[in-house]
Amino acid sequence: MGVIDSLSAGYRFLGRRIELLIVPILLDLLFWLGPRFSVAPLFQQTAALYTQVSATEGMPADMADMTKQAATLLSQMGEQSNLLGTLANTTMLHVPSLMAGSGVSVGPVIEIHSPLAAVFLLIGFSLLGVLIGVVYMNMLARTLPIGDGAKPATFGEFVATVARHFAMIILYVLLIIGVLIVGAIPVTLTVALLSLLNPYIGSMVFMLFSGVVLVLFFYLYFVTAGVILDDLPLYRAITQSFVTVRNNFWATLGFIVLYTVIMLGFGYLLTTLAALTPIATIVAILVYAYIGSGLAMALLVFYRTRLLKQDERLVSAVKP
Repeated sequence: MGVIDSLSAGYRFLGRRIELLIVPILLDLLFWLGPRFSVAPLFQQTAALYTQVSATEGMPADMADMTKQAATLLSQMGEQSNLLGTLANTTMLHVPSLMAGSGVSVGPVIEIHSPLAAVFLLIGFSLLGVLIGVVYMNMLARTLPIGDGAKPATFGEFVATVARHFAMIILYVLLIIGVLIVGAIPVTLTVALLSLLNPYIGSMVFMLFSGVVLVLFFYLYFVTAGVILDDLPLYRAITQSFVTVRNNFWATLGFIVLYTVIMLGFGYLLTTLAALTPIATIVAILVYAYIGSGLAMALLVFYRTRLLKQDERLVSAVKP
């Protein structure tokens, strides 16, 4: 299947199981009506430090202006912050959420003044967000007639499958964090030393490292799909993701670009709609949940059909 065919198939499968929208809808209702855990005080403290630095005597005017702009940006980010939004794992597990970062909320604001409390809440909500995402993706995978993973028939089997996949996804996250830390330490030292000699060379090295990280995540795009849809162990899911992207580079890139454009475009339009009236907010949440869930289903279809196409090529290649 091509990119467009995968999108069409994803929405066809979703159309038969509208109950799959319950997870993103409930999350968005929580972000809209529930409490907002704001770290605005912490951002304001950091912004105040930037403001003090910008007022230092002898600082060049351009640098002082940049520091003031950073302070303003930090204050704005703090006002819109909501640690609860990490419950929606939109990048790795593709849980659609319109309200997570929209700033549209009618619930009470709980301000977090302690950095330690903010860190613990962020970690706790993030772990819970991964669990919710694993449940959501397993609900989608369970309805698809494709994939090598077993389709849980009972609630107990579903819970056991979710627990196994949750452990593998957490291990995957820890692995990625470890690789990034190990790679960032020598890169940071190199950039710092080169910046002393020539700031432009240091910036180029940093951009090169950022590009390598971006390419790495591109080749790891199908890891979660392999774990959940095919029930693969982590090392095989990583290997299969690399092979699938390598063999379908342009098709994968096209799918990711189209996926991103659709999500951002409808996200912008529906966020504007959600800010009008409560009824409009509910409509926007329902529409975005449907659009995002269809795209998540299409991702699983695209991944699995690309694997089937690879297998057909291998079979034809070994035939006499």
